Amino acid sequence: GHMHGCVPMATHASLDPRPSGRIRARRDPSFHHDLAVSGPIARCCADLELAVRVLARPDPALESNGWSFVLPPPKAIEAPRLRIAAWLDSPTVPTDRDYLGLLESAVASLQSAGAQVDREARPLPEDQFVGAVHLWWAQLQSMSPAFGSAKVPLTHTKWLGTEVKRNFIKERFAEFFQRFDVLLCPVMPIPAPPHMPLAFEGRVFKGAGIPEFRFPGVHMIFWTSVFVFADLPCTVVPVGFTPSGLPCGVQIVAPQFHDLTSIEVGKMLERHHPATRH
Repeated sequence: GHMHGCVPMATHASLDPRPSGRIRARRDPSFHHDLAVSGPIARCCADLELAVRVLARPDPALESNGWSFVLPPPKAIEAPRLRIAAWLDSPTVPTDRDYLGLLESAVASLQSAGAQVDREARPLPEDQFVGAVHLWWAQLQSMSPAFGSAKVPLTHTKWLGTEVKRNFIKERFAEFFQRFDVLLCPVMPIPAPPHMPLAFEGRVFKGAGIPEFRFPGVHMIFWTSVFVFADLPCTVVPVGFTPSGLPCGVQIVAPQFHDLTSIEVGKMLERHHPATRH
C-alpha cells in the first residue's frame, strides 16, 4: 500500500490505501523509515476500512507505555457534504487522454451526486510541487542504493535542510485541506505500460495524446511521491477501462491521519460511479 503499491493497484481492478505516515504494517521490516509506508489491498472499501482500523492501533510496545491514537472520523459520509479538489492533468506531466477521460467521468459522478468540485485548486504551485518530487527522490537515493545512486548524496546538514522544506510542504497541505476534504488526481500519467525486458532506467513510456517520456524523470513519480513526502493518506479505487481494455484508478488524497475520509470517498464512488462498483 505504499507509493509503489499504489501504482500496480491503479492498473488492476483492486483497491489500495496508502496510510498516513506512522500507520504501517509493523511486522514488515522492509519499511523502517517514514518515506514509505505499507498497507492492505482489498476488493471493496469496507474491507479496506476494517484493515486500516486494525493497522492504526499503536505499536504494542508504545501502547503499553501509555501512547494512544484514534483515527478521526470521515469528514463527510454523503456526497452533498463533500468538498473535492480535482487535479487531473498537468502541463508538466500530461495525463494520457483516455485515462483522463475516466478520471473526469468519476469526478462528474460525485458532482452529480451533490459533491462540491473545484477543478482549479492546487495545494502547491506547479514549480514547488516538482521541487518537492526532487527532494523526496534525493532523500530516497541517499538512504539506499535500491533507489539508484545519488549524484551527490545528501550530507546530514543538507538532510536536515530538506526536512525543514518538507515541514513547509506539510503546512501548505494542511492549509489546503482547510478548504477541501480530499484531492482527486491520477496515480501515474499513463495506464499500465507494456512489459519490456529492459532496465527501468532509460525506458521510453507512451500515452494516448501526450508526448513520450523517459525514466528517470518526474513523470512516473509525479502523482505519488509528494503525498508520501507530506505523510498524507490516499486510497486508489478503479474508475474504468481504457478503449484498449486497461483498468485505471483514481487517487483519493486526504489530510494527514484522515485515512477514513479517503476510504469513505472510495465508498461514495462505489455507490455513485458504475465503473467502481464490484
